[in-house]
Amino acid sequence: MKTHIMGLVLAAALGFASAPLLAEETTATKDKDIVAETLKAGKPTIAEFGAGTCFTCKEMNKVLAQLEAEHGDKVAVAHVSVIDQPDYARGYGVMLIPTQIFFDKTGQEIGRHMGPLTGQEILDSLGVEADADKPAAGNKPTDEDNATDKEKS
Repeated sequence: MKTHIMGLVLAAALGFASAPLLAEETTATKDKDIVAETLKAGKPTIAEFGAGTCFTCKEMNKVLAQLEAEHGDKVAVAHVSVIDQPDYARGYGVMLIPTQIFFDKTGQEIGRHMGPLTGQEILDSLGVEADADKPAAGNKPTDEDNATDKEKS
């Protein structure tokens, strides 16, 4: 029941209801093909569909910002606001947020995921190797990371 209600709330937020969405919607953002623009870079791309009001989306944005900073030479990130572009999100079949769609460097969709991901999971989904000196953003701590100094020696 709870999942159904959350789905209805999201459906309304994405504009599936007949009422207009929010006044913050602008023609400039609505008409922008963010994913196509990002794919022009010719790199494996993650398109992240989310909203600023979604806690999980905000956490994903932190992971994606770190991923861009550390691996921007290998991957591209397209951020799509379902609040600003509900029709655009529907066009990609996005029904829940956050949703990530993965594209190879030729622009072909190679996968989808709903929910949070670590930087390593994103790189794996894109088929990109992390540099040895730059671990992927947002990785889950390992047992070694959690070990005390005494246990490590």
